Amino acid sequence: MSAVAVIVALDRELHPWVDDWNSSPLHWNGQDFHCYHTGGLIAVAGGIGSERAELAARAVMERYHPQMLVSAGLAGALIRSLKAGSVVTPNVIVDAANGAEYRCNLGGEVVGGGVLVTLQEIADAAGKAVLVERFHGLIVDMEAAGVARVAQQFKVGFRCVKAISDEFDFVMPPLDRFVDDQGDFQTGKFAGWAALRPQYWTNIIRLGRNSRRATRALSHWLKMNLSGGFPAAVVTLNGAETSLPIGREDRTGSSGLKN
Repeated sequence: MSAVAVIVALDRELHPWVDDWNSSPLHWNGQDFHCYHTGGLIAVAGGIGSERAELAARAVMERYHPQMLVSAGLAGALIRSLKAGSVVTPNVIVDAANGAEYRCNLGGEVVGGGVLVTLQEIADAAGKAVLVERFHGLIVDMEAAGVARVAQQFKVGFRCVKAISDEFDFVMPPLDRFVDDQGDFQTGKFAGWAALRPQYWTNIIRLGRNSRRATRALSHWLKMNLSGGFPAAVVTLNGAETSLPIGREDRTGSSGLKN
């Protein structure tokens, strides 16, 4: 049994945190995922999108039976004050597809708050403004709601941590068309498309630079907060329930997260 399983979209969102971990493929229900593991930690790249994140989370639950799921990765800012490389630990996750909400009270040494909106497509600048008006969102991603849904169904702990890769007013290239059915980003096809469209070059370079900055910030947060196993408290998605590592004194009191 593993204590914590971290689900991200793409392998590159896990580095350099997992560089010295063991790695192996994870096969489940006809699906293949790339899995890293060390001690009581598991990290899996499930692919882009909520459906892929949910499949990866289910595969991890069935194979490794972790006590907590963490949705980690890169996200877009929905407010101007969040800059590339900022790390956010939201306490509300909203699935824009159906309005489902997953709420948690962060406790102990983990400081965070705000609303993350999970969208089915990559949000552009105009779409971000709509999300702010509709959900009062702070950040947007494509995976967190899928992981939260599995955590709720298996009645295990849940956390979410995201690093900002694209700021509020960033003009996003049309990346959606280069995501395949397995949730992988087709870098080669995108490079061929972009080579013929110099009007996108500046923003593509900027996005690459900001994504690298965000990945480094995310890796640092994960190393500081998860390398010892659990964060300060584990809050499940059903009822007011707090779990702490064995032998650790409860400093946080009870916390609750409900759907």
